[in-house]
Amino acid sequence: MVPPASHKRPVSAGGKMFSFVMDGPTHGVPIINQVWTNAVELSGQSVAEEIPGAGSSGEIFMDEDLGQQDKDEIILLLGKEVSRLSDFELESKYKDAVIANLQNEVANLSQKLSETATSRQNERVIPPKLQVLDEDVDAKEREIQSLKSQISALQKGYSQVLCQTLSERNSEIASLKNEGENLRRDHAVTAEVVSSLKKDVLVKDEQVQQLKQEVNQLKSENKEKDHQLEALSSRCSVLKEELKKEGAQKEHREAQEKELKLYKTQIHDMEKEVKKLREELKRSSTEQSLISKTLREKSKVEEKLQEDSRRKLLQLQEMGNRENLIKVNLERAVGQLEHFRSQVIKATYGRAKPFQDRPVSDQQLIERIAQVTEDNVNLQQKKWVLQRETQHSSSRQEEMAETVEKLQTTLASCQACMKMSCCSSDLKKEVALLQHLQVSPPVSGLQMVALDILRLSLSWLEETEQLLRDVGIQLSSSDKGLSLYLKYLLEHYKKIANQTQELQIKISSSQETQQSLLQEKLREHLAEKEQLSMERLQEEERLKARIKRLVEEKADLEESITQEKNRAKEALEEEQKRVQELENRLTRQKKALEESISQEKNRAKEALEEEQTKVQELENRLARQKEIAESSIAYEKHKAMEAIEKEKKKVQDLENRITKQKEEIDLQVQKEDILNNKLNDALAMVEKTQKTKTAECLKAESLTMQLKETVAELETAKTKMIMMEERIQRLQHTVRALQEDHESQKHGFENEIMEYKEQIKQHSQTIVSLEERLQKVTEHHKKIEGEIATLKDNEPAQEGDVQQRDPAAAPSLENSGKDTVCDHLIEDLLTAQKEILSQQEVIMKLRKNLTEAHSRMSDLRGELSEKQKMELERNVALVQQQSSELSVLKEKMAQMSSLVEKKDKELEVLKQALRASQEKHKLQLHKEKEHKPRNATQTCDISVQIEPIHTDIFLSSQEEQSFSDLGAKCKGSRHEEVIQRQKKALSELRARIKELEQASSSNHEEHMDESFLDLKTLRMEKNAQKILDVKPDLPTLSRVEIRMPQNGLSSPGSIPATEKLGKTDVTEALDLSEKLYMDMSKTLGSLMNIKDMSGHVSMKHLSPKERERVNQLRQRDLDLVFDKITQLKNRLERKEELLRGYEKDIEQLRQSKVSVQMYQSQVAKLEDDVYKQAEEKALLKEALQRMEHQLHQEKRVNRAIRQQKVGARKASPKIDQERQMLKREVSSKSSQSLLSSKPGGRS
Repeated sequence: MVPPASHKRPVSAGGKMFSFVMDGPTHGVPIINQVWTNAVELSGQSVAEEIPGAGSSGEIFMDEDLGQQDKDEIILLLGKEVSRLSDFELESKYKDAVIANLQNEVANLSQKLSETATSRQNERVIPPKLQVLDEDVDAKEREIQSLKSQISALQKGYSQVLCQTLSERNSEIASLKNEGENLRRDHAVTAEVVSSLKKDVLVKDEQVQQLKQEVNQLKSENKEKDHQLEALSSRCSVLKEELKKEGAQKEHREAQEKELKLYKTQIHDMEKEVKKLREELKRSSTEQSLISKTLREKSKVEEKLQEDSRRKLLQLQEMGNRENLIKVNLERAVGQLEHFRSQVIKATYGRAKPFQDRPVSDQQLIERIAQVTEDNVNLQQKKWVLQRETQHSSSRQEEMAETVEKLQTTLASCQACMKMSCCSSDLKKEVALLQHLQVSPPVSGLQMVALDILRLSLSWLEETEQLLRDVGIQLSSSDKGLSLYLKYLLEHYKKIANQTQELQIKISSSQETQQSLLQEKLREHLAEKEQLSMERLQEEERLKARIKRLVEEKADLEESITQEKNRAKEALEEEQKRVQELENRLTRQKKALEESISQEKNRAKEALEEEQTKVQELENRLARQKEIAESSIAYEKHKAMEAIEKEKKKVQDLENRITKQKEEIDLQVQKEDILNNKLNDALAMVEKTQKTKTAECLKAESLTMQLKETVAELETAKTKMIMMEERIQRLQHTVRALQEDHESQKHGFENEIMEYKEQIKQHSQTIVSLEERLQKVTEHHKKIEGEIATLKDNEPAQEGDVQQRDPAAAPSLENSGKDTVCDHLIEDLLTAQKEILSQQEVIMKLRKNLTEAHSRMSDLRGELSEKQKMELERNVALVQQQSSELSVLKEKMAQMSSLVEKKDKELEVLKQALRASQEKHKLQLHKEKEHKPRNATQTCDISVQIEPIHTDIFLSSQEEQSFSDLGAKCKGSRHEEVIQRQKKALSELRARIKELEQASSSNHEEHMDESFLDLKTLRMEKNAQKILDVKPDLPTLSRVEIRMPQNGLSSPGSIPATEKLGKTDVTEALDLSEKLYMDMSKTLGSLMNIKDMSGHVSMKHLSPKERERVNQLRQRDLDLVFDKITQLKNRLERKEELLRGYEKDIEQLRQSKVSVQMYQSQVAKLEDDVYKQAEEKALLKEALQRMEHQLHQEKRVNRAIRQQKVGARKASPKIDQERQMLKREVSSKSSQSLLSSKPGGRS
């Protein structure tokens, strides 16, 4: 036993000891962490003897800027803490030893209590021994209660002291932390102040230099103004002389006087300005002196700061040395702590190592201590229960003694009656007296047994009397007693002996049959149990195999679906590429060809049919697989339900069998009673029947016990089934709760990430805007400086010009205006500089916020779980894919823009060709006008000449719109913007063409023939019909307005020339329109694989009927093209619907995957539970075996004590001592076995 330390305050032995360890390098900010301590080796060291007292625990942050005194104080506090902890550890060691002894005593007492309980059950007959044991138990319980009170008092006192010390240390740590943070802030503030002062000094130096330059400039300007004043005074004198000379010219004098007044006012103004400038010079000089003083003070402050920094560096070096010393001391303390921890582990786990492979953690130690406390609580509860039982047993024993005395008196009277020769009436009276006796329940059994025996004897007497009467023997009043009755019956017995022998043979055969039946039933019961267990195992194996098959089938399904999806996506991409190529060719060429539509139709139909078949196959496969999965799940559920119902039915069958067996036993008992009543003729036979009855009763009791055991097993099986169902439900609830928590955490993390991203975007936008503002301000500043420089350069030149041009002008006004401009510019400069500084500060703050946001994002990523990290990586990969897709789309946009540029160039070439043709036409018209008179003119709308081309262009533009819509549907929402831009460009081109048409129509309004107008109207109507057939939603075209000749019939000489010109124009226009139509039809036919286009015939040299036939063929070609486009649209819509269906199926598969994973996890948990239950059963079996072994030992001890009881009265003290020693050995063995079994069970 180690003596306690000299401390006044009580301390708990179960508390945690703390010490401090310095982490981190010596030059950085050291951090003192809490560590487990030990008090074994601190008693002989110098650390415990330095300075006793209270210290601060927790973590102490030491800043580099702390003073020497603060660091010395911290070192002293650490020394005090180490010494104080050493004292606490010594106390804790002593109290641990006390607690260990108390625990040993408690274990011994619990063992003794258990032994006394078992001995009481075995030795209820020996009351003096029970009294001795009760007294021992009471004494030990009193000792246990006193020890418990002492332990609780020690724990309370030590916990209070620890709480107080910890609260004091935490408060001290918080104060030290606050002081360190304040010192850091002060240091940062001083550094910022010094930097700002340096900046201010530099800025003010620049301002002083600028002011000096401005003062020099003002001085030079003052000198120049003095010269000007002198010149003005000389001029004034000259003017005065002229006034004296020219006294006659009053008007001239008045004008000169006015001028003089003006000059005087200017002179006064100039004098005022000079005064102002002098005052400003004085102010600037005072400001310079103040600035110089502030600079001197700042230099002094900087010198002081440098000296302080040097001192702090020296202090830091000293602190480093001291920290090294502290580290050495703390390492020693850590070693002591580890030793203390090892001792704690030995005290809790014993000498045997609990975990040989891995060290014991703090959590395991705490759990072990909690187990010990729980064991103590359980022991106390058991003691309380035992006390109650002993009280109840003593009261019952007293009642039993009273009832036994009553029974003894009544039984004595019955025995006296039986010994004397008595008849049945006397015995009936005695039986009635016994029956009416009121007895307690344990003695009531004896009463019932005695009654049964008496009733048997009474029945024997009555039956013998009745037999005698039946036989014909008449009894007198003096003839009483069984002996006489038996003598009378001996004669009759010889006659019935043969009958009794036959009956005995029958009884033995019936008993053998009963035993064989019972054994067969038991065997059947055991076989059914084994079959049930085997069926359960087989069903579990089948379920596992089915689950594996389902998982494999689902994996195959997913692979097949992914493959088919990839194929579908590849096909869609190929089709999208084809559609893009179609659009490019259509936009490039815009001409129609009619040959390859039929082939495209056939191919499209085949492709559609193939795709439809593939889609149907996929849908059928998915439906089959879904049905198979659902049917397998339903089948498994049905099988599980069937198995449960089978088990329930088997349980019910067993219960029915048990009830039947009970009924059969009852019937057999009744039959045996009847047979025994018949076989009570002789004493020998009576004795034999009694023996057989006792044997059969024992058998019946064993059978009932077996039946009870089977019923109990069935009930336990039922309870286990119920418990398993409840566990499954709880697991399902917990899994759902975990899923919900996981989803909520996911949403929370995603929301936080989105918020951080938005904050980063806002910060970046603000930074960009501020940088733009800075650039603007700097540019404005440069402009202002340039203007100032230009003004300064231009000042002397402007003054020279003013003096040369008008010597009588007033330069003072110009100088004042320039000065005001300069002042304004200087003020603008200052404000701009202030704004720049403020914006720079804002930018710095925003950058800091950005860095903090990035650090938070990194922290969030670190805090995320592995699944969430995987999701983040997937999202990043998706973003990268989207960026790659965007780059591809940008490239396609560039290609489209290049195509649009090419089209613009082609349109410009066409426009140039049109302009050249128009110029040629204008030249021809001018020539004709020179040769012909102006009266024979004929106004007509020559815009008809170009209208066939425009109608075709209009048709092509409508076709372009339809194909652009197709492209938007093919490419999706991402390409809509590109297509809208293309539409806008096309609409602008159309507007330009219309403007050209209007210009050409205004320039060409003459020289057309009526026949050409008829042809034009026919052509326009046909084109309008075509457009309406293609697009019925468009508004109807108005007919072309034809201007008739105004001045009547033309002259016969002008008609042939106009006819020739009109014919040539018509032929050129028709050729152009035919070429455009043929090219367009060819391109359309080649793109759409239409081979049935039969309108590829020029209408130049055809008759009107043939032209109508060709027109019909062309309309048919247009219908074919339109049908082809509609088919393509329908195909794309179907493919989009198929894709949506595929996406829905994939989502359903994902959901089924999640459910399968849940089911697997539940199965794994159930397997774990089954394994744990098996381990628990094995541990319980081991514990039962140990208890049985202990019971056998105790029975042997009790037998030895009973044998030695007679000779042990003389040497009773020696025997008591030996018994106590034996009990202690048994209790120690049981405690060791329990300690060895608990860690195994826990692991």
